[in-house]
Amino acid sequence: MNIKNLVVMGSGILEEGKFDEDVRRKYLNASEAMGCIRKQWYSKHQPASAEPQEWGYARRGSHGEKFLVESLIAANAPLAYAGKDQETWTDETRKISATPDGILQYDKEWVVTEFKTIDPRTNKSKLPKAQHVAQLEIGMELIDQNIDRPDGVTLRGVLVYMDASNYFDIEEFPVSRNTAILDQMAKRASKIFRTKDVGNLDREGKRDGGKECKTMCPFARVCGVDIETSGTRRANRGSNMDASAIRYMAIKDQVDTLKDEQDGIKEDIKNEMKARNMKKGVVGNIECLLSFSPGRASLNKKAVKAAGIDLSPFETIGAPSERLTVKWA
Repeated sequence: MNIKNLVVMGSGILEEGKFDEDVRRKYLNASEAMGCIRKQWYSKHQPASAEPQEWGYARRGSHGEKFLVESLIAANAPLAYAGKDQETWTDETRKISATPDGILQYDKEWVVTEFKTIDPRTNKSKLPKAQHVAQLEIGMELIDQNIDRPDGVTLRGVLVYMDASNYFDIEEFPVSRNTAILDQMAKRASKIFRTKDVGNLDREGKRDGGKECKTMCPFARVCGVDIETSGTRRANRGSNMDASAIRYMAIKDQVDTLKDEQDGIKEDIKNEMKARNMKKGVVGNIECLLSFSPGRASLNKKAVKAAGIDLSPFETIGAPSERLTVKWA
């Protein structure tokens, strides 16, 4: 008995029928609206060409949403169209759909909600994400079209981000209505549904280093961005190496982002200390020390060689070592 295999199989069964695939193929869904246009084209025109994907993160999001919905209901919040009562709203003319996570229906305002779980290492200064804002904006406009709202009741949205490792670490971001969003997305939807040859569409997923292609697209191979290269052996999707490499790059991206932020803050502290003519300062229980180190002596090998001096007899070769380079292909 392999428990992991049983869990994966059971998870797949639970996913079946969760979404109306017919609706997803006929409409540009709000959750994908800002994603790669080629990925959307394949999902509508050639869904069978998708490769199996790891649904762990999607399952995490579902459980996070379930927790938030159940907690709000237990707190007697006026939450409608959530959980088992969740609705998918559509615009037949524009070919756009959305499935918001619920509506808090107060006497004077309706608050449309979108719930997201995030990795605990997420740089929260970069929240909310543009694609999530657009998703909620689309949801609000479709709700406004499909539900009769009482006179005097306003409509707004709120994006809720919950730390996947600490369910009480919650960030909220208000989102105002964007009444032009449906017309904007209608042009994109029309392009997706009217285009016959995917080759006429931009590989948007290749932007930003191709992260969307490598980590979030089941159509990467058929799209032509996941091609075998001469002399390179490819590990199978879903293998331990695949999971490790994807996780490595996700962490690397976070580290690089935090390093840039850290370097900027370091300069701010140095400039502040210089302005105060300080060499040492204490803020709370944090000590800041500004010192100057002399430059390191280095050997100009080109100048030594030009002078006719042979240093090779004095050179030593260290033991061989392994070096791993992991980058977006």
